[in-house]
Amino acid sequence: MSGSDASAHASWKRIASVLIVGGAAVLSGCSGGPRPEIVQTIEPTTPVTAAAEIERPDVPPPPEQLTFAAGAELDPSVWMAGWHAEPIDMTHGYPVVYPRDDWEEIHFGEGCEGSRYHRFSLEGLDLTLDDRTLTDQFLAQILEMPIADVAEGGSDITYPVVGRWPMEAEFRVRAGGWTDGGTWLAAARVFGALDTALVMQLNCEPGPMTGATGQQMFDLLPTVVGEDAFEVGLGRVDWNLVESLDFEAGADLVESSEAQWVDGPLMEDASWTFDDGEPDDGSWSFASVDGDCTADYEQSLLEEQDGDLGDRDASDELLALWLDDPEDIAFAVDGHFALGVPGNDLLTMRLIEGEDSAGRWVTAVRALAGPLFGFAVSVTCAEGDPLDALELLMAKSAVQVVP
Repeated sequence: MSGSDASAHASWKRIASVLIVGGAAVLSGCSGGPRPEIVQTIEPTTPVTAAAEIERPDVPPPPEQLTFAAGAELDPSVWMAGWHAEPIDMTHGYPVVYPRDDWEEIHFGEGCEGSRYHRFSLEGLDLTLDDRTLTDQFLAQILEMPIADVAEGGSDITYPVVGRWPMEAEFRVRAGGWTDGGTWLAAARVFGALDTALVMQLNCEPGPMTGATGQQMFDLLPTVVGEDAFEVGLGRVDWNLVESLDFEAGADLVESSEAQWVDGPLMEDASWTFDDGEPDDGSWSFASVDGDCTADYEQSLLEEQDGDLGDRDASDELLALWLDDPEDIAFAVDGHFALGVPGNDLLTMRLIEGEDSAGRWVTAVRALAGPLFGFAVSVTCAEGDPLDALELLMAKSAVQVVP
C-alpha cells in the first residue's frame, strides 16, 4: 500500500474551504457590499494602545512532514505526539494530542473490531535506532512475530496531522490471517525521540473478510473505526490543551502555530446551503434555506507587520478593512465564537453591527498575529436578527487552533 493510497482514506477537513490565501486585500474585496450606516445597538469601546513589543515563546518550527527520518529530530521538551481525539465538549479543553496513555478506543462493525491507542513510554525497544526500524520492532512485539517478517511484509503509509495540513506522519502497516479464517491488520508509528508509539488495529472474525488481502483490510479500516480516527496530533508540551483563546493568550501563538475554519457540521445542516464562490480563494458562504440570511466566511494571511501587534489591535485593523469608514471601528466590541469544535464561545473576536440596503448585518473577526492568520464571518439578514444567526453558526462551525 502506497502513501497515496493511505492518504485517500485520511480524515481531511474540507481543504477547499479552509485554504489560506495571502494578502489583506482578500478581505477588503469581499466585504459583502457597502456598510454606510452603523447601528449603535452596542456600546463603543475605548481604543487600546498597542504594546511596544509582543514577547512570544521561542518554539522551533516542526518538520514539514513527519517522516521516519524527521521524527528523530523532534525535541521532547518541545513536542508531544499521539492520536488526536476530538472532544465531545470543551469542558477540559481541545487537546491536540489526547493526553492519556491508558486509553484505548474500540469500534465494532462489519464483523470486525477496530481499535487505536498510544503509549507515552516504551519498553523492550532500543530507542537509539531510527523510527522506521523501531516501528517494525514494535509491530513485531505486539503481533508476536519475527521482526524480519514485519520488515519484509510491511508497507509504508501516511496519516494526516490534525490542523497542520499538508503535514503527514509516516506509519508502517502489516496485515495477515489467522488459522481459523480470521484476518487482521496493524498500523503503528514509533517516535523514538519522544518515547511514544501510536497503534491502529483491525481484527475480523471468520466470514466475509476471510482470505482478504492487505489492501482490502486497509480499505475496510475507516468503515470500522471512522474516518476521523486517523488524525495524528503533534502538540506543544507547554500548550497541548487549547482551553480558550482571548486576545492576551494569542501572544503565546508563534509562527509555526496553525489555525483554520472547520465547518463540517454546517455543511451537513439542511437549513443552510453552501456556496464556494471562487474555489480556493479563501472565502465561501452559506445561505439560510428560507432566503433571509447569508453568512460569508473568510480567512487570509495578514501582512508581515501585523506580527508586531497584539491580537486585539491586529483584529481591529482587520475589521477596519470591512468598513467603508474605518472610524466606525470605535463602535466595535469584544464578541465570541467557537474554538476548536462547534458549540462553545471560547474564542474572543472583535464584533460590529450595522444596517444597509440589504438588511441588518454583524461582522466578527479575529487576527492571530503570531502565525499571521485572519478569520472573519459576516452575517446579513433581510428580516431576522443577524446576531441570532451568528449564534446558530457558532453551533455548527469553529476556528480550530493548533499551537
